[in-house]
Amino acid sequence: MKSIIHLCMLVVIPVGVLAQNFELEQPNITKLKAQQEQSNYQQDVLYTYLLNNYKVSSDKTDVKMYDYSENMICAFTQEFENGITYTEAQCKEAGGKTITLTLPRTNKESLIQWIEAMFQSTGMDIKHSWNSEKTIYRPADEGAGCYYEIKETDMNTLVKIYCGC
Repeated sequence: MKSIIHLCMLVVIPVGVLAQNFELEQPNITKLKAQQEQSNYQQDVLYTYLLNNYKVSSDKTDVKMYDYSENMICAFTQEFENGITYTEAQCKEAGGKTITLTLPRTNKESLIQWIEAMFQSTGMDIKHSWNSEKTIYRPADEGAGCYYEIKETDMNTLVKIYCGC
């Protein structure tokens, strides 16, 4: 009986502890802004951040091309170390951009700080604020701009980002 209890403690406790402790590297805002300007804003700042801070662990999958250009990607998914998955879609002409970042279960307070820093890295000057639950970071006037939403599951933390009108 003691063996079963010890086994359960060895398996369950570390999973619970690890699932709560992942923290993203804080972005280098100055470097990201410079990279965005240098690339003429052709690559999403979040994707640039991931390439700067985490090793790519898969090719791009679920790749979709624009209808009007077979050479331009409008949607894809890519995996990075630590179980990070990045998905981007911008295939509709006037539909805005949607990004989903899937992370290991992440400390919410550090994630809130990370989202604010990532927003600063975009160079947008739209005033943003959090909703009362601190799950949505959005333009203060709730109009056009970028919306960051935190969703938590048992094993993951999702950051869903929508930018558009």
